[in-house]
Amino acid sequence: MPINYLKKIQLGEFNASGYRISPSKELESIIEGFYVFARDLNDNTQLIFNDGFPVLVFLQSCQDTVEVTGQRDIFEIKAAWASTGSIKNVYVKYNNNTDQVFIVRFYPGAFYRLFDLNAQYFRYNPVAPFEHIARNNNFSVEELFERNSIEEKVAFIGKYVQHSFPETNTPETLHKTLDYIHKIKGRSSVRSVINDVGVNYKWLERSFVQHIGLLPKEYIQLQRFIHAYLELVESKNVDLMQIAISNGYYDSNHFLKDFKAYTGKTPLEYLKFQSQPDSYQIS
Repeated sequence: MPINYLKKIQLGEFNASGYRISPSKELESIIEGFYVFARDLNDNTQLIFNDGFPVLVFLQSCQDTVEVTGQRDIFEIKAAWASTGSIKNVYVKYNNNTDQVFIVRFYPGAFYRLFDLNAQYFRYNPVAPFEHIARNNNFSVEELFERNSIEEKVAFIGKYVQHSFPETNTPETLHKTLDYIHKIKGRSSVRSVINDVGVNYKWLERSFVQHIGLLPKEYIQLQRFIHAYLELVESKNVDLMQIAISNGYYDSNHFLKDFKAYTGKTPLEYLKFQSQPDSYQIS
């Protein structure tokens, strides 16, 4: 999802222009939350990032579009997109005056089962039009947009999930491992996670690939980076070495390498882009 919204979710920065709706008890093991954010109309270009939780992002109108700029190509998405996996150097530019986005955030594993997808579906295309997935799973995007209020949209998705979600569950040990990685904010190695949780590496790797679509190392990297990113953009006086070390990186060069991979920019270039996004060219 756009990282500026993910930042608000991670920090719990909610108000009238950006808020969370809790899923019903029947959905709480599948959907982490529904989110509504008002968009700054002066901020047309945003970095996309994923912290391991797959999302559906709905624009305000089924006619609205975004232009997605990835490492290999540029393409347009209409109405809604799905994103998950390890997203690197991908930006979206809003082509219409969408002033509000509606986001559905799923727990890892549940999204793939709901839409009958192989967990590797997003491996090389981590930002994809939702219309293709929806069409293959009898989800009517048109009917969703016919619902005028957010409450009606939440109810529409809830009804769909309740009628479509299979009974199979993600292994409890995998849940335990994911919770542990979130708790330590990715400040660990795969070997340490294995030792601390008490699992076998081959089982862990196989379970991550099957249910999450990522290797354990990649999932840990996502958690570590998002927390380092939050510290960076919230800092008044940027100290890259301090940010790196406090978030589990070996040194500032290790952090810089990750930052450039995920954003396509150095931290200082990104901070400049963030302060004046429409006058800074995506590299």
